[in-house]
Amino acid sequence: MNFLEKLLCGLQYEIEAPSCYGLFHIVWLIATLSTILFLSNRKEKDHDKSLKRILIVYGVGALILELLKQITWSFNYDVSTNIVSWDYEWYAFPFQLCTTPIIVSIICIFLKKGKLRNYLLSYIAYITILGSIATALYPESCFVDMLLVDIHTMYLHLGSLVLSIYLITSKEVGTKFKDLFNGYKVFLVFVFLAELLNILVYKSGILKDETFNMFYISPYFTSALPLFNILQEKLPFILCIITYLLTIFLGGLIVWSIVKLIFKLKDKKKRRN
Repeated sequence: MNFLEKLLCGLQYEIEAPSCYGLFHIVWLIATLSTILFLSNRKEKDHDKSLKRILIVYGVGALILELLKQITWSFNYDVSTNIVSWDYEWYAFPFQLCTTPIIVSIICIFLKKGKLRNYLLSYIAYITILGSIATALYPESCFVDMLLVDIHTMYLHLGSLVLSIYLITSKEVGTKFKDLFNGYKVFLVFVFLAELLNILVYKSGILKDETFNMFYISPYFTSALPLFNILQEKLPFILCIITYLLTIFLGGLIVWSIVKLIFKLKDKKKRRN
């Protein structure tokens, strides 16, 4: 093997898959909470510069980890035959709800404050936070026996959670219903692109026997999402899509309502004091 192949073998370092609320999970939760508290309480001289730094740290860091994951999962080394082979894992293609914050963060690094940036950041604040919270609370299905992938999973989801909360607490994203609605619009664009990818890649014939299910809404493969996998087997596909959209809309509405309530209570407390 050459140096690069040895490096990739090293990146495929195997461990016992972490358990939910085990040491690995708890350490990441503590780090996440500490980062949220630090960002929420520090004084910023230039908010826009601080935001861009945070977007760079999260976006570039998550992108590097995503690329390493894609490469290592495609790399195969057979110890018995000493043969190296490559086989791309189409099911792991990085266009899911939880990977879109990477795309949004990278784009927003280059955007000035304005409508487009507000739309994109509202999407992270009120929509992708749903996947981040779910993974933070119950990451069992995300953990595997490869250390790099587990680090990637935690950084991707919990880093996005930090970013979402920062956007809300710093008031970079507003709390009006139109801000939530802006997030919905971006979500619908991503859903359209995901479904377009699902259809085009499937029709291309390159999958062979592999799965390709972006946003888990492919008409050709059963969803991996709990409950939706059952609904897809019992309902017409269009009803499954509508149910999926309404579920995300409701989740975003709940997050927005909680944020709105917290800010109202804070305002009332300030007035009393």
